[in-house]
Amino acid sequence: MLNVLIVDDDKLVRRGLISAMPWAEFGLQVAGEARNGEKALEFLETQEVDLLLTDLAMPVMSGLELMREARVRYPRMFIVVLTLHQDFSYIQEALRLGAIDYIAKVQLEEERFEEVLERICSRIASERRKESSSVVHSCSADQGYAWIAPASSDAEVRALLERLSPALREPDVWAAPKLPAWFAEDAAEARKLEALLNGAPGCPKNSAFLRLHGLQGKNKAEISAQLADYATDEWFYARQPDLYLYDLDLSDRAQQEESETPAGNAEGELAQRTLAELRRRGFKPDWVHELGEFETLLSDLAELRLSPQRLHGEILGWTYAWNAIYEAAMGKRLDMPQAADSWVETVQELHRMRNQLRFALGVQPYSSEVQASVTRAAALVRERLSESLQAGRIAHEVNMSRSYFSQCFRDIMGVTFNEYVRQQRINRACSLLVETRKTVQWVAERTGYADEKYFSRIFREQTGLLPSEYRQQHAFKETNVR
Repeated sequence: MLNVLIVDDDKLVRRGLISAMPWAEFGLQVAGEARNGEKALEFLETQEVDLLLTDLAMPVMSGLELMREARVRYPRMFIVVLTLHQDFSYIQEALRLGAIDYIAKVQLEEERFEEVLERICSRIASERRKESSSVVHSCSADQGYAWIAPASSDAEVRALLERLSPALREPDVWAAPKLPAWFAEDAAEARKLEALLNGAPGCPKNSAFLRLHGLQGKNKAEISAQLADYATDEWFYARQPDLYLYDLDLSDRAQQEESETPAGNAEGELAQRTLAELRRRGFKPDWVHELGEFETLLSDLAELRLSPQRLHGEILGWTYAWNAIYEAAMGKRLDMPQAADSWVETVQELHRMRNQLRFALGVQPYSSEVQASVTRAAALVRERLSESLQAGRIAHEVNMSRSYFSQCFRDIMGVTFNEYVRQQRINRACSLLVETRKTVQWVAERTGYADEKYFSRIFREQTGLLPSEYRQQHAFKETNVR
């Protein structure tokens, strides 16, 4: 069994992880918990830990600080980070510090526990295979086949293979619990393997075969690691509906990975700026009205090749922003997007939400240009909540007259401009009061109120509680747990 330490400043998250996750099914056991990085290091001094699960944003000592220290003291310990979608700007730094994976907390809210643990264990197995690759003999075959199976365990895949193609021999390598692979020593065996695999009757719906090239000279650990990485990330983008057989050249893949290795912080910063710009475009409503902008947005998003989990987190973040528009027009919220199995499904989901937004905005008796200007104004409000916001200035920025802007804003958004600003500021204040330990004055300033007393009065008018009372009722109490 591998010992696990869970580090998060939220007691509810720690308790939920410990009690809900099926640790034992994956050969894991929780050895302890800690509420910040400092307490985690104290625990590590007295207990052996194989896997560290840590949040990034914590008081006293952050997750990144903990990782830097733990990497020096315990170089063989595996690390996985816990994150909200807002934390993605820190993910690259966490990976540079040696994290093998991350868990988006929305996955836990959706109770995808088995999927999370299976991926973590697959990553650990992949890392261990890389460590032992120097003592494994190289493969003499240049072609082979792998099967991506829609099963949840090694045993289930074996049972499926026995039923589908009884004549198949034992796989040469299991790249992951759902990814067996066979190496063809010559052309005749390659033809035999392909015939057996292609002829398998009743192949499960979400499975596919990979025809492998470029195996020669690689050892099994290298092949296994490359296939596991492909199945974890790139398969999501490669997968097409109703396509059964795919070609994968591992020699080209190795060269591509080498050419894409970051040369330093400059490239990492560039990637973060690219993602930030894409996020800004996603929050703007232009793509709702302009099909060309929508298609360009999808193309640029696909080029980033985010992991499926990170992509889903990004889209969830975008949906929160889009709901401010949709709810004002329709009186209800968009359905939150489900985690997709492929990029094709992701595009379909984004098309669905775009159509919903277009319908919501289309029910108003205004042109698409006016609707775009008003929704852009709403986005500017959300971006500048700490600033002084005046209808005349915002109207000028979206190229509308003050009086016409006020009328259109009320009709399209369902509330006056000033009421919308007040709602957004109070909503942000509620979040800051629960998610931080900052003073009420700090929260007031971050939401556009210079005077704490005035802020408290407005807050009580809107919520029925003073800011301190709201925090006391909604924030989780501190505990004595490490």
